[in-house]
Amino acid sequence: MAKCDLSIELDHPERIYSGGDKITGTLHVLADADVKCKGLEVSSGWRTHGRGNIARGTAESITLFVGEWTSGQRESYRFELEVADWPPSYHGNYINVDHYIDARAKIPWAFDPKASKEFVMRPATGPDTADAQVATAVGGCIGYGLVALVLGLMVVAFGFLLVTFVVNPFAGLVAGAIIIPLFGFFAAKKLLPKWLLGNVHAELLTPQVAPGDRVRARLAFQPKRRFTINSISAELTGTEVCVSGSGSNRTTHRNTFFTDRHELEGQSTLQAGDRKEFNLDFPIPGDVPYSFDLADNDLNWTIELRVDIPRWPDWTQSLKLLVHPNGQPIQRPETAEPHAALGATGEGTDAASPRHDEITFAETATHLWEARHDAEQVDLLVEAVTGMTFEIDTFIERRLLYSGEEDPHVYDDGYAVWARHSDPPLPLVLYIPHELADEFEQAGRDLWRCRGTIVGWDHQHRRLQIKVLVR
Repeated sequence: MAKCDLSIELDHPERIYSGGDKITGTLHVLADADVKCKGLEVSSGWRTHGRGNIARGTAESITLFVGEWTSGQRESYRFELEVADWPPSYHGNYINVDHYIDARAKIPWAFDPKASKEFVMRPATGPDTADAQVATAVGGCIGYGLVALVLGLMVVAFGFLLVTFVVNPFAGLVAGAIIIPLFGFFAAKKLLPKWLLGNVHAELLTPQVAPGDRVRARLAFQPKRRFTINSISAELTGTEVCVSGSGSNRTTHRNTFFTDRHELEGQSTLQAGDRKEFNLDFPIPGDVPYSFDLADNDLNWTIELRVDIPRWPDWTQSLKLLVHPNGQPIQRPETAEPHAALGATGEGTDAASPRHDEITFAETATHLWEARHDAEQVDLLVEAVTGMTFEIDTFIERRLLYSGEEDPHVYDDGYAVWARHSDPPLPLVLYIPHELADEFEQAGRDLWRCRGTIVGWDHQHRRLQIKVLVR
């Protein structure tokens, strides 16, 4: 059991910070017993949560105190920390990125008390992309080199197939049944369009843009033969790509949240030798999220070029685009709520019910924590908030061996775990669906943010019951 409680109070909790800013506040400590602290640490950083494996980073960490506290002692420690330059705060469908102030007291032979406080970060500049390898042009020697590589691999593969057939005819037949269709499919997909189009040059003229800027690219080719097309198009796409699990359990999740298709040419007949050139120039909306690459959590912007050929494999090429800040400070109202600034919306409620954007889970937990010794008051509070859905910061304690019959709130193939809220340390029972098993297992003893609906109160163990939702 922890021997002290920690809580964090930010000086400007509603402020939207930029990378490199200083964030200030106070760390409060309440000792429940005589305790020796080997280090009271506070840090600023970020971490992801959602469907992908957790990624995290720390901007600055300092030690505020080393020594002893006596039972009942209250202390407050001021701190000033630098805000991480990147990544931005982001709330999506599969990926969420949040910035936090985290505090931890290192207590020998006991669980280390922890506390965390979220804040919003909007960068003025993007990360250093000097070393980034972004393919902006395809064609010329690269196109010929690709064809030569494919032909070389085909020669090697068919040579191997011939040797195998001579040594062991049966094995050669099996290998041929696998290799020949694979190369046939690849040839149909990659080589047949070039047989009609010739060498295609695709170039991204603006490999990096800011929201509200214009995207420019060029597409050029000279058909080798006369043929008909359905269309030539360019599609700007924004996609969340995240990976959960590892090894044989590694799974990739994709969510396309933005598409904008531009038709460069409609149905027509192209003549052999008649060179076609297209200069793309179209705007990118001013409110789109930035690109980022955070280990197993990526937000990608691409331009998909396509020549749609009837009764023939289409020619396609994807060009990766970086959407980053333009270096100008972002003007945000200082009084905006963090989730309102992120574009989050509350659930619909009627006029007589408390609105979700008017009450936070931290406020709910505080009322329950203060009334935890009054069963009637707890029942009234729980009845008032049952059915409400919140973003919840928790620390996982242990998994329970509940079955569905013993607790009707448990998901089929799901889990029930004991946890506690970050501040105040209200005891919780979380009912977690099977889809989120990897995410909460990876959280370990670190702070885990989830979205859940309050479903009741466990009177026997005096814990608030929450059904966790898949985002």
